[in-house]
Amino acid sequence: MSKKSFLIIGESCVDVFVYGNADRLSPEAPVPVFIPIETVKSVGMAANVCENLKSLIIKNQVPHTIIFEVYSDNAPIKTRFVDKKSNHLFLRVDEGDNDIERIIIDKILQKMIKSADTIIISDYNKGYLHEEDIVKILSYTNLTKQTIFLDTKKILSKKILEKLSFVKLNFNEFQNNFAKDYDLLDIYDEKVIVTKGGEGAYYMGTEYPLEEQSQTIDVSGAGDTFLAALSFYYSKDETIEDSINFANKMASEVVKKRGVSII
Repeated sequence: MSKKSFLIIGESCVDVFVYGNADRLSPEAPVPVFIPIETVKSVGMAANVCENLKSLIIKNQVPHTIIFEVYSDNAPIKTRFVDKKSNHLFLRVDEGDNDIERIIIDKILQKMIKSADTIIISDYNKGYLHEEDIVKILSYTNLTKQTIFLDTKKILSKKILEKLSFVKLNFNEFQNNFAKDYDLLDIYDEKVIVTKGGEGAYYMGTEYPLEEQSQTIDVSGAGDTFLAALSFYYSKDETIEDSINFANKMASEVVKKRGVSII
């Protein structure tokens, strides 16, 4: 079996879940008194994509696989305060979003871009990747030999879309990009995959529902799992329809768990 390589580029973060009890209101104001019981930490964003990809490679016993990781140096911290019994989210506190430094596309990264079989760009639009950085990264790729996946919070341009294999957007991101520009969607329709939460996914006029509806405990990181599973399956199957169904299945598994979970 030939060796396969993945390159993941994007922001990373630390996801912190503080689980506790909130059984009474404060006497000072009508707000719950939160008593911490347990704290769970995990990596998030692009690093979560990578952890899910590694897990899929191990579980499916895929040998000879190399993963290159290129993340922002400064990882923001997202702290969530959650009721342990109900999993109700009381508050999320984000720190460090403004501390992320812009990517440096040096000769080492250029070499990794050119050599990877599959490139995954996980762009949370925190300042690490500017549009021109994504365009520059894509300029070193070859769509006839490589597969490039993008998950982005940015508004897409033709300069980006023409160089991609596929872009994954949630429904709101899809609306923001194409609700007023269906001509752009007509040109690049075969590249756009839309995730719709509990309704599954949509691609080129076809709905891809979940095989079975399951109880959702926590959707944190589910999009990262979908992206990892999509790119993993496509790298070995090369059928995007089957890859979407597989990604749906994997994402529906992680939402059954608390916090940011690995498949």
